[in-house]
Amino acid sequence: MGGLLSSGEPLRGALRSARVPCLILCLGALSTAACRKPADTAPDAGAVAGEGDAGASAAEAPPAAGEPPAAAPPAWPPSDKPLLGITGFVATVYKEPRDTSKKLGYLRVGSRVPRAAEPAGTAGCPGGWYAIEPRGYLCVGEDATLDLDDPILKAAGPGPNLRTALPYRYGFVRSVLPLYLRVPTEAEQLKSEFKLAEHLKWFEENRATVQRVILGANDVPIDERGVPLPGKRIGELGLGKNSLELGEGALFGAEGEDDPIPFWLEGGKRHIRNISDFKVPDYAVFADRARRFTGLSFIGSFPTGPESLNRRFAITTDLRLAPTTKVKPDTGSPWHGVDLTRDLTLPLAFVRSRSARDVQLQGDKVVPGKELAHREVLPLTGRMRRVEGVKYYRTRDQRYVSQTDVGLVVAPSAWPEVAEKGEKWIEVSISHQTLVMWEGKRPVYATLVSTGQAGVADPRTTTATVRGVFRIRNKHITATMDSNESSSVGGRANTTADKPSRGAKPDKGGSAKQRSAKRSGGDAGKGAQDPKKPRKGDGEYGVTRRRGEGTYALKDVPYIQYFEAGYAIHAAYWHDVFGMPRSHGCINLSPIDAHRLFLWTEPSVPPGWHAINTGEEMGEGTTVIVHE
Repeated sequence: MGGLLSSGEPLRGALRSARVPCLILCLGALSTAACRKPADTAPDAGAVAGEGDAGASAAEAPPAAGEPPAAAPPAWPPSDKPLLGITGFVATVYKEPRDTSKKLGYLRVGSRVPRAAEPAGTAGCPGGWYAIEPRGYLCVGEDATLDLDDPILKAAGPGPNLRTALPYRYGFVRSVLPLYLRVPTEAEQLKSEFKLAEHLKWFEENRATVQRVILGANDVPIDERGVPLPGKRIGELGLGKNSLELGEGALFGAEGEDDPIPFWLEGGKRHIRNISDFKVPDYAVFADRARRFTGLSFIGSFPTGPESLNRRFAITTDLRLAPTTKVKPDTGSPWHGVDLTRDLTLPLAFVRSRSARDVQLQGDKVVPGKELAHREVLPLTGRMRRVEGVKYYRTRDQRYVSQTDVGLVVAPSAWPEVAEKGEKWIEVSISHQTLVMWEGKRPVYATLVSTGQAGVADPRTTTATVRGVFRIRNKHITATMDSNESSSVGGRANTTADKPSRGAKPDKGGSAKQRSAKRSGGDAGKGAQDPKKPRKGDGEYGVTRRRGEGTYALKDVPYIQYFEAGYAIHAAYWHDVFGMPRSHGCINLSPIDAHRLFLWTEPSVPPGWHAINTGEEMGEGTTVIVHE
């Protein structure tokens, strides 16, 4: 298929097949968040032409640099209506005032949305079903309230920050930890955490090193569309502090280093109910543990005194407490793609190899030139030469680069129907590990991705990404996935029986894969690994082992957009290998790129909402075309 060149005649066939109408899909249930060369002559004639050819199909010119940017998605208009607040971790929005009607989306704890003055009914909901903006109904009860002074609303804070690439602060668990429900005493911590005294001694000796961060996703200046600002270097945030200037408290979500213990935790007690999905008696000190390598998200943190071992505790999005001595703050990848203008447009290439060099072609001889920076953007002329079966693309400064070193981004040789209609669409090339945002025939933005580890193999039996023409079926600002990118909100992929389920709901006991096997009484899948036993080659965390690798939870994965059951486009805050296959079937983007894409795709998530299902009520989702 076109814009991201996938060599061979099947490319043209894929584009022609893209002209069939797309099905509008809608996820039936929403709760917490899941995943998963032929002949090379014909496409080159139309996309990257042979030496001397200009190319048969050109994209419409993007705006010139400096032109006014497109407006950001509009916020919901101010309303003089009364508000409804969310007091459960999630509250489902229904199409009609009954819980058997269609689910339109959900809101998260702390959200406030305009509501009708009077309920539409009380069937199955004694507190009343209230219409909310822009549409749908919420039940007032355990998960929603009319009392805007409810302490849970105040405890949850303002919610995710959609003005930044990462909507929360994040960290990775370095040692198994309890998720406390209240500030624990010294005795309670020593009882709950194995060899805690040894750990605290190690932490104090190594704190400066192990809590160090680098400039990351939120340190890249962006505009209101989420587009990186040209001419601004990473860390140049004006009056705002970058990650290297923040203290440990702020890296875990605090306003400062000495934020007080929150009101709902004063006196060593918990003054609000437990809203996490791990239910325990009221007298419990903690609710569940977080395994090593788990990714956690935070909305605040605070220090304690000697009665609690002088430890800092970070507040998770579901209002539990993680001791930060066992969590490494993380800033995500600062990598991002490029905004396309008349000065920088297609064709272009991203350098994917870390050992790439440009070359000079002297007849049939290839002469290596200077080194190319990893992920460097190379504007191309649209001309190509082939030497000993290898394609070499000509850059605008009269050099050549090998197809083995770059990911190519070109205009299609044939336009899909959605482009002919002038609609937005997303194009993903598995072979080139690239993504392009299109508005009709005009390219808007291009970047590198990480698709399924199995490349272009059969997605029904491997970790390959599904290929075809789809529409975005639901959007989540954040949701929890396991480390295989599985979660309950994504539905289940159409896979063979021996492939681990992508749709198992995360809960308390082990991975989604293991729990699925326990329920069925069978094996967790071929090659299933007991997470309690170390695997050969796991390596050392932070050195040879990637963050987020293994079987554990990845909390609040940002900007998830499902386009097929079990397959989503989403941010990956746990790795920085964009441009290489990496995922279990989903399409991984850097946080900056995922944020940019999420704000651009249709429909927008209404203010105050956390997720929506697309379709008749909320609007049809943007088209996604995935090809080889």
